[in-house]
Amino acid sequence: MSEPPAGNGTPLGNGTLLGPRFAELVSIHQLRLLIAVVENGGFSRAADALGLSQPAISHQLKALSTAVGMPVIEIIGRRVQLTQAGNLLYVHAQRIVADFEAAGTVLDEFRGLRRGRIRIAGDTTVAIYVLPDLLGDFRQEHPDVELSLGVDNRRGLYDRLVANDVDFIVSGRLWLDTSVPLIARPFLGNELIAIASPRHHLAGRRRVTLAELAREPFIIREPGSGTRETTEEALQEAGVSYSPLMELASNGAIKRAVARDLGVSILSRYATSLELELGNLVELPVEGFPLRRQWHLFYPRDRRLGPVEEAFLRFVEDGRWKDRLGRPTTTD
Repeated sequence: MSEPPAGNGTPLGNGTLLGPRFAELVSIHQLRLLIAVVENGGFSRAADALGLSQPAISHQLKALSTAVGMPVIEIIGRRVQLTQAGNLLYVHAQRIVADFEAAGTVLDEFRGLRRGRIRIAGDTTVAIYVLPDLLGDFRQEHPDVELSLGVDNRRGLYDRLVANDVDFIVSGRLWLDTSVPLIARPFLGNELIAIASPRHHLAGRRRVTLAELAREPFIIREPGSGTRETTEEALQEAGVSYSPLMELASNGAIKRAVARDLGVSILSRYATSLELELGNLVELPVEGFPLRRQWHLFYPRDRRLGPVEEAFLRFVEDGRWKDRLGRPTTTD
């Protein structure tokens, strides 16, 4: 008789190894029955405990012995005992069945939103001034879901989504002709306003033209920022040119520079509301302002969403969290 191919296992019943066929021949159900017979001290009690017939259990354990290639249970007198092979299998069966049941519990918790995670990232403004409030409200309804929040500019957000570092991103501008098709859902309206120091010579004016604003020393966000792109589009549409005095990647740094009379800027109302309330900045009445934008929530079109992601999307769509957006607590 020729030797069997290496790695494919050998015929059963002759004391040779089962090899990879073991997983195909032995079922979780059979292992559960083996455990039940041992723990209940016999077939009859196991049948009563499981609500099965004694012949059904006996048939399955015979099939288990055939699959293993050796008896796993023997009856001495009237007592059911494990053979040596059965004892070895029983030790592992306990672990296997426990892990299998734990996996079922975890999946039940996942379906019931008692487990899972939401990874979201947003552009600098929405991630600092809006998303923490949204996630805080979501946590109130689903306290067992793990949450993570990232901050990036528009260029970085798409890369993080494609790399599967996050589940969702929020940005103020749409992507066109992306390598990974995206679904975009309206998220929240966003107004961009012109700001200056209360000591600025344009402060207190009833009307300021965009050309007048553009002639001032201008402090603007870094390349790749959606706020910068919207600002430049508005200036171009009006046929107005400008020369940035500073490019800063932080809303907080821009507000600080404007408050210190270094120039004017255009930022989200969400980012400036605290400073406006405190009187550190003023909103300039520029013609055509505020610039109205829309933040969108994005995720890959082909992603199969689980129950946690679906619940998060329903929460966002419901929109009641918008009415509870809190007062800004940071000047960052």
